[in-house]
Amino acid sequence: MAIAIIGGGLSGTLTAIHLLRSARGSKIIYLIEQDRYRMNRGVAYSSQLAFQPLNVPASAMSLFPEQPLDFYDWLTVQQHRYEKHLKQPVSKDDFIPRFIFGDYLKSRLEEAELLASEDVKLVKVYDEALGVTRLGDSFRVKFKEHDAIVADKVVLAIGNFPPGDLPIPNHAFYQGSNYVASPWSAKGLADLQPESPLLLIGSSLTMVDLVGSLQAEGHSGKIYVVSRHGLLPQAFDVNTQLYQGLHLPDLNDSLSVSELFRFLRNEIKKAEEQGYSWRSVLDAMRVHIPAIWQAFSLSEKKRFLRHVRPYWETHRHRMPAGSAAMLKELQDQGRLELIAGTIVDMKTEGEMACVTIKRRKQTIVQPIKVGRVINCTGPECNYAKIKLPLVQQLLTDGLIKPDNLKLGLVTTEDGTLVSESEVPIDGLYTIGPPRKALLYESTALREIRHQAKDLAHRLLQENEQCITM
Repeated sequence: MAIAIIGGGLSGTLTAIHLLRSARGSKIIYLIEQDRYRMNRGVAYSSQLAFQPLNVPASAMSLFPEQPLDFYDWLTVQQHRYEKHLKQPVSKDDFIPRFIFGDYLKSRLEEAELLASEDVKLVKVYDEALGVTRLGDSFRVKFKEHDAIVADKVVLAIGNFPPGDLPIPNHAFYQGSNYVASPWSAKGLADLQPESPLLLIGSSLTMVDLVGSLQAEGHSGKIYVVSRHGLLPQAFDVNTQLYQGLHLPDLNDSLSVSELFRFLRNEIKKAEEQGYSWRSVLDAMRVHIPAIWQAFSLSEKKRFLRHVRPYWETHRHRMPAGSAAMLKELQDQGRLELIAGTIVDMKTEGEMACVTIKRRKQTIVQPIKVGRVINCTGPECNYAKIKLPLVQQLLTDGLIKPDNLKLGLVTTEDGTLVSESEVPIDGLYTIGPPRKALLYESTALREIRHQAKDLAHRLLQENEQCITM
């Protein structure tokens, strides 16, 4: 049996780890990643930015739910390797640099490969997968440089894509040197003069990391942050205790966004009377978010995305308290300005970029001149706009179907991809961000580690059933 995992980041690597741990009999696991440095790291843990901590403490970053302190335990043994990057001794409450978590992920894969059954082989393929086509009951994976391979099962672990460009009149601006499309690349800050002003589009956690990296590299120029609502992520509190008294409303097809948030406000009020905080309630809700999301009708999902999502995201996805303090200090000094508004247009004027902004609830527009514009609006989720050859081929052949809300791909409950003709494709799966359409929460370690374990179990179980038959 051969299983091809396309994507060597967190989702793909963790799926491979579980397959190596559990597989018996003759198995080949292909782990495919075109970027050699991103193998076992993906975008999230391969960034070269000077400042990029994890957004939750070390005690919550285990790859294995049944071993909740596995990352911390590994870290305490390995901390001497990172004396320049970690406080000594390391604490469970520390927010660890992302590249170190990438090292942990890689080491656990190497360990799983070493301990795997003798007939189970891991083959790393450093190449771009250009296409996946049906070949009877199997699949043919075509590469840019290597010969094609045939696999019984294929997992699309393709992670997040760079943000999409904003729809501005002067689209030619995006071809110039003043614009950086991917916020995760160190190239975005390369050759930037220390005193040069710059503008970050979007106020997400990615923006926070970029601002921290700018400070670490000695940047002194003004930083403008523009987002539609002008909201920053809330600060993480390591002392938050999980609220135990949460009782969800009836999750039927008529659940509305208004009903959910009336319930949420009442639960927060009750929790605060018992000494908990709103963070405790939101953390307790996390495991129920897929069921809540699926209980919304299409119109209620649209209402949530239109009116609630910005507020939900800033409370649900929090930044380290140290990052929050850094942003506040920069704002107090006048070195960082958070603007609630929209970008009307952008153009190049000499060596500078002129960005025209319309502030929220104002009619006049304001031009701002900066040395660089970096897009931090979040990953592109509309697969119809993704130019990756593999995605384009799968769309053209009807093997994948974007969801109506442009959040990801249509799948079944177990991650099986659904074709354009709305038929589940046996043996073709996805994991992580593409499953956001069905689950809503499907981008963080906590969700992905459960998906990877369940998917590996299903892949191996299917093989056993085929052998029995």
